[in-house]
Parts: sequence; structure tokens; C-alpha cells
Amino acid sequence: MAIQLMPFITLILRVNVKQKISAEGWQYLMHYSQPQKNFDGELMVFGAMNGQDIDNDIKNLTSFGFVGPDKGEKSDMVVWESIFEAVTYVPSWLSVVDVKFFDEEKPDVRAWKLTDSGVYRLVDFSNRAELPMKGYECDWAPLIGKIS
Repeated sequence: MAIQLMPFITLILRVNVKQKISAEGWQYLMHYSQPQKNFDGELMVFGAMNGQDIDNDIKNLTSFGFVGPDKGEKSDMVVWESIFEAVTYVPSWLSVVDVKFFDEEKPDVRAWKLTDSGVYRLVDFSNRAELPMKGYECDWAPLIGKIS
């Protein structure tokens, strides 16, 4: 799956990790999980208008067993400051893709996705009603084209 980039500070969390996560941590994630808005089954995003809220999320998530964003490839999360700024380091498990809609009236967007994901829905934080599917309503690299 892919989650459309958001226009504010975002914490991107990979949920499927090797280390043990506390039961309290899973409850915390289930409380914030909105499958048509911020969770695609592989990645969860937390958005905020200020860094303090993101810092609180990082503190909570690391206390549950997730690895913080300052641990390079071992990190389970990445802080993305804005859609207009580059992140200094992106672990190999996270990719940013350019999404092109087959309906030419819809503007192209960028989205985060788990690098080796095999799931093809696009989650849009601001438009929960639609879940466009790669190959049917949109496409991103690696391109598969429109499926008839």
C-alpha cells in the first residue's frame, strides 16, 4: 500500500517489526489506527502541526519497543517535516513514489510506501472515501499500466 504525503509534520511508522512490542503499544496503535486515513496495514502515519506532538509520539512508540528515528537502517520510524523539504535520511524500508491517476483531471501526488510492499491501495489522509487501486485508478513505480 501507499499513503499519500501530508502537508504537515509527519511520523511514518513501520508496524511489522522483528522485536517485541508491548501489549500497551498495540493498544495505542489500534486506538489511532484509521485504515482509510492513516494506516495501510504496513505503515501508520501520525501527523502534527508542531514538532512537540511528534516528539511525544516518538517517546510513546519507543517506550513500547519501536526503534526511534535516529537509528539509521534499524529505525522503525521516520520524521518527515513537510512535503516541500527533503528528509536527511530515509531507511531502505521506506520509499516515496510519484502516483499518477488515470483520470487526467486528478493531479499527481506523492506517497510513502513500504519498499517491498505487495499491496496496491492508495490511502489519502484527507479523502477517506476513496481508496484508489494501482493498475485501476492510478499507477506508481514500478509501473504496471492500466488493467482493463
